[in-house]
Amino acid sequence: MRLAILSVTNKGALLADKLADKLDEDVTVYAKAGRTVNESHHTYESLSALVNDIFSVFDGLIFIMATGIVVRTIAPHIVSKQFDPAVVGIDDGGHHAISLLSGHLGGANDLTRRVATVLGADPVITTATDVAHKVAADVIAVKLNLAIEPFDQLKAVNAAIVNEERVIFCIDSDLCYVEYYIAQVRELGIELENIDRLKETATYDVAVVITDKDLYMVKPHLYLRPYTLAVGIGCRRDTPSTMIFEALSLACKKIGRSMKSIAVMASAEIKKDEIGLLAAGQQLVVPVYYYENEELRQCICKHQLAESDFVKKQIGVGNVCEAAALLAGKSYKLLLPKTKYPQVTIAIAEANFLSLE
Repeated sequence: MRLAILSVTNKGALLADKLADKLDEDVTVYAKAGRTVNESHHTYESLSALVNDIFSVFDGLIFIMATGIVVRTIAPHIVSKQFDPAVVGIDDGGHHAISLLSGHLGGANDLTRRVATVLGADPVITTATDVAHKVAADVIAVKLNLAIEPFDQLKAVNAAIVNEERVIFCIDSDLCYVEYYIAQVRELGIELENIDRLKETATYDVAVVITDKDLYMVKPHLYLRPYTLAVGIGCRRDTPSTMIFEALSLACKKIGRSMKSIAVMASAEIKKDEIGLLAAGQQLVVPVYYYENEELRQCICKHQLAESDFVKKQIGVGNVCEAAALLAGKSYKLLLPKTKYPQVTIAIAEANFLSLE
């Protein structure tokens, strides 16, 4: 976690020094000009200008100053709990550490507890689920690195948990690493039930479901999506990202999986400068890997993949999307064989690795 500690007083600068020494993180310390106590401190003249420059750069911001100053300073930069960094406030006496923003997804609640331990301060956490000693759905998502879908249902689901409605937590037993997921969630005090329990709609009000599949759900629900799909892509030169994205959407629907579960995209090395492919990867926030022809040939041979004479003549290897998908997913299993869409060819493999980053 990359952290910034900001102070405005001499006492705050001293406290920032102490905190930076104790936190086992990549920490940058900022002190108000004229109040720095350490040569390693970065100085600033304007707090608002500094926050404008660094708000989206760090994973977490620790402000040693009055809470009102912090609120007014960060207000113009707040976007969404999906994207905002963790923000923690500390008084310059080191008595209280307050989780202010992005408590679960950004990690502010955990950071607050760590800061409080280091300083001997009181942790102040107001997140409803934490106060009620309940496990929020996004806490599970963070622990297991799962995507939340649909995100706009998160608030309602967490409210149901706080209000002690009948919330069921289920997992798809077909997932790779299912036992790992069950064990990790059990550490939070929750027993995951088999996805078959979702059929018993009279027994619950809300469902939280760990699966990469698109299911038909009657009751209010939230999906937590593991990254299980490796997508191989072939495309014509200068294919726009909109066409690639549409092909990806149709391909995932064809196998009944969520696009949120795409872990990686891959293609041939010759495609590494395709703007549309790069843009699609950025839109999905997943890496795009490119393989040399020899790597693709070896995969084609190993898995006895069919080759296209036309593609082989164009780029020197006769199967890009299936081979790239299998290589990127470290997989032996194709969920979707080579499928053609306008200007795009897609194959999807099961990603045989656990993505925790």
